[in-house]
Amino acid sequence: MRVIYSNGARFAGGGIGNTAYHAVRGLHRHQQLYKLLCGSYRPTEIPSPQIRSLRYLSRVWRKTAVYDKSGWLDYQYRRFYDRWATQQIEPVDVYIGWSGYNLRSLQKARTLGAITILDRALAHPAYLDKLLCLESQQWKFPYRPARTNFLVQQEIASADYVFVPSPFVHHTFQSEGEDTQKLITLPFGVDTDRFQPVPQNQSTTKPFTVLFVGHISVRKGVPHLLAAWELLNWSQAELLMAGVVTLPAEIQHRYRHLNNIRYLGHVSDPAPLFQQADVFVFPSLAEGSALVTYEALACSLPVITTFNAGSVVQDGIEGFIIPTQDAQAIAEKLSCLRADDKLRQQMTMAARLRAEQFHWNTYGDRFAQSLATLVTG
Repeated sequence: MRVIYSNGARFAGGGIGNTAYHAVRGLHRHQQLYKLLCGSYRPTEIPSPQIRSLRYLSRVWRKTAVYDKSGWLDYQYRRFYDRWATQQIEPVDVYIGWSGYNLRSLQKARTLGAITILDRALAHPAYLDKLLCLESQQWKFPYRPARTNFLVQQEIASADYVFVPSPFVHHTFQSEGEDTQKLITLPFGVDTDRFQPVPQNQSTTKPFTVLFVGHISVRKGVPHLLAAWELLNWSQAELLMAGVVTLPAEIQHRYRHLNNIRYLGHVSDPAPLFQQADVFVFPSLAEGSALVTYEALACSLPVITTFNAGSVVQDGIEGFIIPTQDAQAIAEKLSCLRADDKLRQQMTMAARLRAEQFHWNTYGDRFAQSLATLVTG
């Protein structure tokens, strides 16, 4: 089998580039990888002769685009990468393109006889737009849809299949009237060597610690987490918020009076934070399958999250699945876990066992096996 995999980010460089790395690593391990196309890359076990990239042009362009709040530079980069990737395509069995970067290349690969697959790690763009529009009305801040949304919808229509990471993403595609027969669900994974529990020093007294890791934004459900913290009004407890703050000023002002919250900014290695916390809370409104939930489980943390986070948490076993936009539910589950040491310890032990079922090697194997099934019928 010959497979081309295309992702316009920095391969193995964090974020979506890291997720792509584990997929491509699986293809390489199963001797399916013919060529990797990417914006730039960090050296890995993937042989460099099999890699084509834009190198420094990609890195400079993408770093510059971070400062463009309109999203125009990012959109232009994606279109440029797509045109470049289209020129690299040869006849192969399968072409896999990461969503938002591969409309023309998917179409060309299909004309050359390849099975085409869109790798989509987030909710359907139309569903996401509607959800965030409603949220902006509730919190009274302006919302502008991403420039790439229409592009992604065209990619969905062009691809033979779409890989999605969770039942939630599957649900959003179904809600938008997409053909669910073309969806293949593959949950993500976690590095269980890097993220693991550490023995707790029972003699050390510390406040009950609640942790959130991710962009501190509306989409991640942070306003509802802050509302829950206001309801609890706890002493001898703290809420750690690790991530870049992108909340609208209106919401930041609304909750600026809250005590016992530490904003840590971007944390390059969150493993020590997971290891010192008592509970992980991630009340996201829309994800694909949030990697931080896997990482929390691997560190033996009970997780309070939503169905929309796309996690592999089982309600009542490794944590709790709560409704979105429900501060009262967040507060109730936090109170439950703080008050019930026995339940928290049971979930702590179950969390690590659950994470071990989703090692990144397992993800890579499932990815490769899914392609083999599609090609052989």
